[in-house]
Amino acid sequence: MHVRTREYEFPLPARTVRLLVVSNTEELITDPEDEEAVPCWAELWPAARGLAGYIWEHLTFAGDTVLELGCGLGLPGVVCGLKGARVTFSDCRAEALALALENARRNGVRAGALLADWRAFRVDGQFDWIVGSDICYDPKLNRHLREIFRCHLKPRGRLLLAQPERPAARALLEELPAAGFETVRRVTVPVFTEGELLPYHEIHVDELLRRS
Repeated sequence: MHVRTREYEFPLPARTVRLLVVSNTEELITDPEDEEAVPCWAELWPAARGLAGYIWEHLTFAGDTVLELGCGLGLPGVVCGLKGARVTFSDCRAEALALALENARRNGVRAGALLADWRAFRVDGQFDWIVGSDICYDPKLNRHLREIFRCHLKPRGRLLLAQPERPAARALLEELPAAGFETVRRVTVPVFTEGELLPYHEIHVDELLRRS
């Protein structure tokens, strides 16, 4: 699939992240009735912006391995790389991975890529961090995410999730303590997006530790 793109600059304190973003996501819609055909990966969502800002201001990775689930355009993963992480982008769409890798390259970040569906997730090894922005939106998929967290995050590893207030996300977060996770920090990040009817968003960022 040919994807038309344009350049976009995402500002951070003392840094600008240069991205290729999709010019017109509506051009990618082939069947509006098919949920799996909707190109959610092609939007730069408020949660990705909020998570990127949180990572930039609060975290340093010093060589830690980071898996970004549902990476889309790759903004949070790129910022993880800028803060010293060894990043692997993951998505079920090859177009997303191609753009995420290009965005990493444009910002001097070396990254790997994993084409994988959460319902049949296959990857060797475990990661120091798993990060995701607005990925916990569907109860049917959240059980698969919980299994990915359990299988692919190292003991004492960190899970970092960002989303607007969603019942499905809140339900998953409430289940995680029973699966061996504890909340280290929860903050609300204000996000302003240009050109929208409702430009203000409150993004909740949860940082959790896997106890064992």
